[in-house]
Amino acid sequence: MKKVLLKSLKAGELFKRKPEAATVFIREHYNRADSWGPAGYCCTDWHDIGRCIQLKGTTAVFTDFEF
Repeated sequence: MKKVLLKSLKAGELFKRKPEAATVFIREHYNRADSWGPAGYCCTDWHDIGRCIQLKGTTAVFTDFEF
């Protein structure tokens, strides 16, 4: 596994938030800051596409894992 910043991933790349995590996320589009919330990346759960979390670009994530 490799630890990288979320903003360094391309849209559509898979990542985990922790090395031992079972949940895999897909980095999606970037949301600019507005009156509804801060800026961040929309990250969709691989197994539940209706679940989306917002993470800052400076969040450390893990890539290059067996899936």
